[in-house]
Amino acid sequence: MTHSDDGLEQAARLIEQALVRGERLEGLPEQCRPTDHAQAYEIQRRLADRLGQCGGWKVGAKAPDPEAPRHYSPLPASLVREGPVELAFSRFSYPALEAEEAFKLGKDLPARERPYSPAEVREAVASVHAVIELVDSRFMAWPEGVDALTQLADLQNNGFLVVGEGVSDWQSLALDSLAVTLSVDDAEIVNTRGGNPAGDPFALLVWLANALPDQSQALHAGEIVTCGSCTGKYPAKGPLDGVATFESLGRAELRLV
Repeated sequence: MTHSDDGLEQAARLIEQALVRGERLEGLPEQCRPTDHAQAYEIQRRLADRLGQCGGWKVGAKAPDPEAPRHYSPLPASLVREGPVELAFSRFSYPALEAEEAFKLGKDLPARERPYSPAEVREAVASVHAVIELVDSRFMAWPEGVDALTQLADLQNNGFLVVGEGVSDWQSLALDSLAVTLSVDDAEIVNTRGGNPAGDPFALLVWLANALPDQSQALHAGEIVTCGSCTGKYPAKGPLDGVATFESLGRAELRLV
């Protein structure tokens, strides 16, 4: 192992310990802090290996332009569950709710030299679901005081993913323009249509299927791929009932107690 490898391993270990113990880090030591995307993704990969089985992925972009930067993170199976879900508010530091659309894979998309076509990726999708991502961080200074590469290494700020209702007959749906509402304690917080800054979430799934092999990773049957917020972040200040409802897909429900 080179000194650089030691630093990456130490970073993965520190973030893992914080996540498992419910602790928060002041920051990563300088020798562990990622300085480019390759290092951030390597820390992320090592962290995911430490946390066990993969339950899915998150992927996002700030614009629909294919040239816009895109990012992803594996989601440990321990942080993915079918809803309704009840979780202790105290296990999170800065929880924020996001209503998102997610794909459940019915087939593996293993690494190969030839890129996957949209038709091949579409064939691998078993269903599309309404989900709630609970965004959180393992760092005290989040969000303003944590650099983007460290956030990427830290599972891109994933705290938990609640998988709600879905449909298998989704191919005719305009996923980039479905009506969506986010409600908290029976009060409607967001009511919009579309809302994902990346536009069509399916385009992100195709990109991910072809980007993962560069990191010796791949998509597998049974995994959930969530594709970015359609409602922005709603900070949870205490216990609450949250419901995300998508036209044609259904709802996802989360209770923080």
